[in-house]
Amino acid sequence: MLKMLSLHDFDGPAFDDAAAVGLLNDVMHYCDHDKLQDESQPFYKYLRNYPEVPLIQDIPATRDSIRTVSANELFLPIHDSAFKKIVSIWREKGLSEAICFAAAADPHEITTVVHWIATRLKKVLDFMDRGIYHRDLLPTSGDGSVADIVATRDWNTSLVRCMSWHPYCYRLAVATRDDRIRIFSPVSTNTTWMSLIQPIPILRHSEQKSVCCLNWRPNSGRELAVACYYGVLVWTIELSAASNLLSHAIHLKQRNHAPVTSVTWHPQGDLLASCSPTDLNIIIWDICKEEGVPLRRVGGGGICFTRWSSCGSRLFSASCGNVFRVWNTGVPTPWHTDKWIVPNGRVAVACFGPNLTLLFATTEDPATIFSLPLQDNIFDDKKTNNNDVKIAMRLIDLTKVNFSSDDNDDYVTVGGRIISMEWNLTGRYLAIIFQDSPVITLFKTTVSKISRVVEVQPSCLIKGFPGEVPNCMNFYQRDTSYICLTIAWSSGRIQHFPIVEDHDKLYSVTSIYGNKRIV
Repeated sequence: MLKMLSLHDFDGPAFDDAAAVGLLNDVMHYCDHDKLQDESQPFYKYLRNYPEVPLIQDIPATRDSIRTVSANELFLPIHDSAFKKIVSIWREKGLSEAICFAAAADPHEITTVVHWIATRLKKVLDFMDRGIYHRDLLPTSGDGSVADIVATRDWNTSLVRCMSWHPYCYRLAVATRDDRIRIFSPVSTNTTWMSLIQPIPILRHSEQKSVCCLNWRPNSGRELAVACYYGVLVWTIELSAASNLLSHAIHLKQRNHAPVTSVTWHPQGDLLASCSPTDLNIIIWDICKEEGVPLRRVGGGGICFTRWSSCGSRLFSASCGNVFRVWNTGVPTPWHTDKWIVPNGRVAVACFGPNLTLLFATTEDPATIFSLPLQDNIFDDKKTNNNDVKIAMRLIDLTKVNFSSDDNDDYVTVGGRIISMEWNLTGRYLAIIFQDSPVITLFKTTVSKISRVVEVQPSCLIKGFPGEVPNCMNFYQRDTSYICLTIAWSSGRIQHFPIVEDHDKLYSVTSIYGNKRIV
């Protein structure tokens, strides 16, 4: 049996004013602030294709290069009577949506009696959806709040609230505390001088408040899903200067499905899953029809976040209680779910790796990372009972550890409760942000295809400049030459951290993500 790894196996971080800037062939490199743009630094050559992200606080709010509009504003409106609209909504979206529309309509347009009946019916529908013990509002702080659920440290005060790399190109979306989303792309060396002074594209919308999650649509270069307080926004973005006015957003919302704290695209890009801690259902959206189908299950409370597996055959959902579910979206039993219960707290973070391996941790302090293999054993010819295989195994002990400096005048705490966990697509590196630690913990991982065991080794501790703590992060990898971990620090600095390995020591790893193959 493998020994459970602990944070004691790490080497302590450096205690000077330099920040970690790259892990090159298992050697950590540090750099002072005034040398970050020095091209002679060994890490710099790995970041040439990555977009430069200036300090967010230095971007004036007036530098808006995109006038954002709703998708409905691109077409001429049709002025139908209120009764005709109600009948149309009844046919297209069902009776409950028609009742909601009538309750929100002007009483003079549909008569006072019809409006009175519609408002009462809507209250009955709301009561049936919420249930007697369901809360209407989330607390602003503490357990169960949006800040407690999202994968961003100090979400209420963080300058950068979330970010997302496009899976196929060097395009980074960053959501800031002012509820704006900035799109960063690298400037080509053969561009004209006019393109060099083009402002950073900024996405704004009247319904885009309290942004919690961003996710680019696979197999599409310009569509971005946004989870916010009033529902889901799906942006279609035009990045060229001549087409900025054409950028628009579709607003997706359902009754009692707000605030939305997570949006996740299916790897094929045809379905979008969203969830809310005030809603017991996951909504699976068909973007072309702008319609959502709820996945209904009783028990566990609202849903905090969801995750698709890289092959698209599993959908993970974590509830606000001690229940989490894994949906089987394939054949022969489509949308069948397995229910799991954690002993303490709720699932705080989870991510899929290769071969349908799931890693997750709960909100308890100290936390423990569990490994759960979900792939069936194809070598089991006898079809015996495999319940012993489908057991969550303790993988990493994250009990707090204090690393002291050589003179014992300073120390760094690592471990405790997890805020965010990211696993790169090829399953080579696992990064963790803790609530009470100023560093990011990086593990080196290997997933066995036969035994389905995850092997973990300590890699390094990534520190920022003095006073900086990590808020959120996101992996990016286009090939096996190296991996990039993009980190948003509390100062507003966004850092690209390259992880480079000797090619002779690399494992032969293949990952499937949508229709794109990374070898």
